[in-house]
Amino acid sequence: MKEKNKQKLGSFVALLIVFGLWQVRESIVSISPIFENTIIYLFSSLFFGIFIGLFVSSLIPNKKKQNTRKNTSSKDKTKQTTASAKKDTNNTRTHSLLHKDSEILTLPFNELTWRDFERLCYLYYKAKSTNPRETSNGADGGVDLIIFNKHHKTDIAIQIKHYQKGKQITVKEIRELNTAKRNHNCILAEFITTSTYTNAALAEASKFKITCRDKHWVENKILRWRDEAAAKIRS
Repeated sequence: MKEKNKQKLGSFVALLIVFGLWQVRESIVSISPIFENTIIYLFSSLFFGIFIGLFVSSLIPNKKKQNTRKNTSSKDKTKQTTASAKKDTNNTRTHSLLHKDSEILTLPFNELTWRDFERLCYLYYKAKSTNPRETSNGADGGVDLIIFNKHHKTDIAIQIKHYQKGKQITVKEIRELNTAKRNHNCILAEFITTSTYTNAALAEASKFKITCRDKHWVENKILRWRDEAAAKIRS
């Protein structure tokens, strides 16, 4: 409430008190004869009324203070939201960071991002002379690499997922790859992951003639080659 309105309310309460006391004057005089004097009773009533009026008005908070508290609370929430958004953005940037090829080959594997792992697969297939080509639409469930299979003399579409431990490839991802390979005019496809596959996903892959490479294949093939390539860089 505004200060002006608080003063009006206090004055109104004071007048009500004074008026009420005059209505019960006889009863008060019967209890305390000192109030038979009109002047004493008048000043006592005014004093009591003003005191009560001030007390009541002091209990009502100022509108400015209320707004300040609300604004402070809103600012605090905004700061928290902004800080959280910045943190999420920084995490996203870090997660999608692409290191240099030399760093991808030498950094601890657990420090590689999903983009690093895709690039590592590209470097692996390049070393195997399969003429790998990186695509631009792999991050949305499409194809990440296309390699040439000399045995079948045809292109193979490859989807790569750098998943954390415990997260498996499901039927959904297999079906997405089956659709994406046809968009790239590929008959064959491979799925490479640092995780594993659900049984349903493996059955679906078999139906679509998609070769599944899990974490064991990654460790035995890609990471073993990576260690050899890193040793050459250091020597």
